[in-house]
Amino acid sequence: MTVADLLVTLSQAPAATLVVKATALFALGLLAATLSSRGRASVRHLVLATTFLAVAVLPLVSALVPAVEVPLRTSVPAVASHLVVPSTSVAPAIATDSASGTVAPSPGTAVWPSAGHAVLAVWALGAVASVVPLIPMALCTRRLRRTALPWPDGSMRDAAGARVLRHDATTSPITFGFWRPMVLLPVDAAQWPDDELQRALVHELEHVRRRDWGVQLAARLACAVYWFHPLAWAAWRRLCLEAERACDDAVVVRTTPTDYAAQLVALAERLSPVPAAHAVGMARRSDLATRVTALLDGSQARGPAGVGMRLGATTAAVVALAFVSPVRAVSRIPAAGPSTAAATASATAASGITPATAAQSPQPRRAAAASRLQHTLDVSLYEAADDGDVAAIGDLTRQGANVNAALRGDGSPLIAAARNGHLAAVATLLDRGADPNLGVPGDGNALIAAARDGPTEVVRLLLDRGAAIDHVVPGDENALITACAAGALSAVRLLVDRGADVNARVLAPTTRGDEWRTPLSQARRGRHAAIVTLLERAGARQ
Repeated sequence: MTVADLLVTLSQAPAATLVVKATALFALGLLAATLSSRGRASVRHLVLATTFLAVAVLPLVSALVPAVEVPLRTSVPAVASHLVVPSTSVAPAIATDSASGTVAPSPGTAVWPSAGHAVLAVWALGAVASVVPLIPMALCTRRLRRTALPWPDGSMRDAAGARVLRHDATTSPITFGFWRPMVLLPVDAAQWPDDELQRALVHELEHVRRRDWGVQLAARLACAVYWFHPLAWAAWRRLCLEAERACDDAVVVRTTPTDYAAQLVALAERLSPVPAAHAVGMARRSDLATRVTALLDGSQARGPAGVGMRLGATTAAVVALAFVSPVRAVSRIPAAGPSTAAATASATAASGITPATAAQSPQPRRAAAASRLQHTLDVSLYEAADDGDVAAIGDLTRQGANVNAALRGDGSPLIAAARNGHLAAVATLLDRGADPNLGVPGDGNALIAAARDGPTEVVRLLLDRGAAIDHVVPGDENALITACAAGALSAVRLLVDRGADVNARVLAPTTRGDEWRTPLSQARRGRHAAIVTLLERAGARQ
């Protein structure tokens, strides 16, 4: 399987697509942080923080922004996997009551959770397991806040918007809290030399000013969601390191780097037993060597990130999110217009291979070439129908394109034309033998697509040409239920006038389990009051 095959396959599953896009964002953030290794730590921290923000809003943006399809050339096995058989092949697993329109699994048919549902369940369980350890840490934070000790002589209580207290549970300065930030120093901090105490306060109050505790908590929750992703945890560790280095830079501009480095080493040797994940600590052994090396590097750029840097990092994150979120990889050949059809005919003539001659050839290579050519013609026909290009539809069908070809994730040529309201293209396909009742699981059939997205003229034409008005496609209900859910009042009125069953019931799979759907339940769920009234007058009941 090629990389293109893998990307196209993953694009068929929303969860897998989300992981791929998050991977791209994490990789871009880590790459940007690595390339700016000689720059300011505050800038690298800003880049990583905006990366986590982009990953956090990625699911919402992906759901709201229309998909942008990127065609990729796939291998023959990957292309073949897109072909599906008509919905009649799954009919034995579904029982339909012709009187009531009820659809349910037939007796004796085992219903098992899909692999996708199992993966989502494991994902959710892992996320919960990653969040659970934060609960005792939150309780520990609350206990520390309640039991903290005041400064002996009362000379220091509040500084830079944070409470400065002591606690015997910590042997190194820590900071926590967002709305009411608190700096906790060891109990013996009152006996520290003034310069050491001042350095510790500058470091911790810089954390408060930068809101590092809140940023790290939000990033930690994002890591819990992507608990299985190594890049998420790599970005988290780098984010924490750059926060400490940015606060170190704020100290170094006020003191001698060697003195501050010695203090960090001494504090790390004491190593507080308080869980580190619930608070921002001044000294940690895991990153001490990196921080000390940076402190003693006189060529290292230091200082806070300015307004320009913040605006630039935010803009870069928005651009990356806008570029990554709508992308969807598809195995598709560009739209077939007259020029494309002519090019296909020329290539066919040059190679001496046609669907007919290839079928007669006993050699496997000829058969494989014929299969590829047939798929090329079928996909080109789908594209022409999607664009409403009647001339190209005629050219391609004359060359042997299958008007009833079904492409997983796209549907059929007739579905594409009906979905986009191309009345002339629908008529042309029907004239050339397209089956008005051909269903593709997950993509519906032409009548369902027209009832949801197309004009009523297309719905009327399909009904006049033999489309079954109450036909159910697994995973897509039927035309009336779909139109009610979409709020397509004119389509609902036409279907009801033509005799659609207003009390049809279909068992549909959802993320919460199977549920029964009716035209009335879908109209009420979408709050389409006019459709609800029309259905009730036609005799619909819940």
